[in-house]
Amino acid sequence: MKTSLLCSRKPSRRDGTQPGFTLTELLVVMVIIMLLAATQVPALCRAKPKSQTARCASNMRIWGLATAMYLGDNSDHLPYYGYSSADFTQPYWQGMLAPYVARVAQPGIVFASQPGLHPEISTNEVSKCPSGSYGAPPFATKTWAPGAWNCWIGVNFGGYGNPLTGPFYYAYNAAMILNPPLSVFRIRKPVDALIFTDTEVSYLYSPLMRPFTFDSDGDGIVDSDPSYAPYSHARPTVHDNGANVTLMDGHVERVPFNKLWQVDGAGKVVHSFWYMED
Repeated sequence: MKTSLLCSRKPSRRDGTQPGFTLTELLVVMVIIMLLAATQVPALCRAKPKSQTARCASNMRIWGLATAMYLGDNSDHLPYYGYSSADFTQPYWQGMLAPYVARVAQPGIVFASQPGLHPEISTNEVSKCPSGSYGAPPFATKTWAPGAWNCWIGVNFGGYGNPLTGPFYYAYNAAMILNPPLSVFRIRKPVDALIFTDTEVSYLYSPLMRPFTFDSDGDGIVDSDPSYAPYSHARPTVHDNGANVTLMDGHVERVPFNKLWQVDGAGKVVHSFWYMED
């Protein structure tokens, strides 16, 4: 004989009401909910850094597009890093690229036009790496200002000459001789030439200009010029022990620290992104 649904119900109380959950049943349900929540916490913790890396990459693409538009208006020559280390009244690279950034950034972004080393554009959200924070970064250098944001999109700074040690440099050298602006035709593989990355302020010193000879983080691997430790003003570990980089062709990718910062036994930096003319 088949059991009816009515027969399968729990017996009712004398007052006609159905019995509620027992304490044991409630505890079992609570344990199940806690276990499910615990499995989701690691996923949520991983999601935030990935989201920050993606937002940083989006900002870097904006700067890459701005650079491409600047090249189109300036006979395929890059902007200078600045005009002179002794004259902060002249515009720096952020100010030169600001009109182009404004074209491709989200609505409502406004940039100041005043000159100087750190005009308003350098503190705008589109200049930030969101993986940074307000406070001293690990192994903070003397350039970091207490209470300031500690991770920005910055340029690969080097020096003009042969070989070319970086795509951005001062217009005037120490002898006040004018360097010509860099023609991108000197960069043989745009897909393989680093122009922007995560930095402590607004630039990093290229290891081709200031070789890595100092171990700032104590891991047994040289990673800095000793005068500009750590990481020669870069933040190459901010994205899960890696860094976002923008290449000269405009694309952005994340590179692990141990690859981007690799140095061989002779002290030569290995990664091809540092070499502009290879």
